[in-house]
Amino acid sequence: MARRLNVPVFVLAESVKCIRFFPLAQKDLATLPNALKDGQPNVDYTSPDLIRLLITDLGTLTPSAVSDELIKLYL
Repeated sequence: MARRLNVPVFVLAESVKCIRFFPLAQKDLATLPNALKDGQPNVDYTSPDLIRLLITDLGTLTPSAVSDELIKLYL
C-alpha cells in the first residue's frame, strides 16, 4: 500500500528487538498453528527497500546501517 501511494515507511523499534535470526522473507517466519483459522500471520515482514528510516534507542538508522549496529551488538 505504501509503495503504491508513494508514502515513506518509518519503523519504531527498541534495539532489543534486533535478534540474531533475521527473516529474509515471509516464508522464513514461523507458521501459524492449525488452531488459527483466519490465515493471518502473527508477524508482518516489511521488505527493507520499503523502509525509509528506523527510529531506535540507538538513534535514527537507515536500513543499510542496521547491519552495522547488529555487528556492534553481537561482536
